[in-house]
Amino acid sequence: MAADDCSIVAQGCPAVLIAESVKGERRSYYVRVSAGSAYSTIAGVVTGRSILGKPWGVILRSRLGTIAVVKPSLAELMEGFYERRTQVIYPKDSGMIAVLVGARPGARLLEAGVGSGFMTTVLAMGLCPTGRLIGLEVRSENLETARRNLEAAGLVDCVDLRLGDVRNPASVEGLGPFDGVVLDMPDPWRALESISGEVKPSAVAVVFVPTSTQLEKLITNMPGGWVLQ
Repeated sequence: MAADDCSIVAQGCPAVLIAESVKGERRSYYVRVSAGSAYSTIAGVVTGRSILGKPWGVILRSRLGTIAVVKPSLAELMEGFYERRTQVIYPKDSGMIAVLVGARPGARLLEAGVGSGFMTTVLAMGLCPTGRLIGLEVRSENLETARRNLEAAGLVDCVDLRLGDVRNPASVEGLGPFDGVVLDMPDPWRALESISGEVKPSAVAVVFVPTSTQLEKLITNMPGGWVLQ
């Protein structure tokens, strides 16, 4: 069940149990609510049946401490409930990338290298409901994982996920013009060549590369028409 569909604590909803013991220790537990389940915490055991139908934010008390039942934030949803098939970009980086590329309502962006959809989620959060994100991924299994994750976050409606290789001009032909591009791939310089005709003048391309070797190759192989910032 998507988090947005959970107006109260219901069967299948993702939830965060924030437990505080009588000694002052605090710990969070990510659970998917089920009537037949029980969740052990530092402040005692919580049964799924006991919290079904309760409003979010309800606080349970026991001799061992207190347990707050809260709806997960987007960051918590990604950390505790998203499927992962690939290495992911975490919010501390993806948030900055979204700002740099201009993820805002009404914008049209391209993301190449969707992976498990973590970066996709942050971009969609900024774009929805009036913007549009085209997400390209070369592996169908990654694409389906990303789709399920976006559905869980309630953000799939403003994202167009496609199987394709951004390094092939045919995969991006006619999809623009884009206000910005995010590239998460080993050889982004090849993508910059193929998308040059599909971006608006002064469009921003944000490239995520984890190694200095890739960065050096990007600088060395930067195609004409792009300016390094």
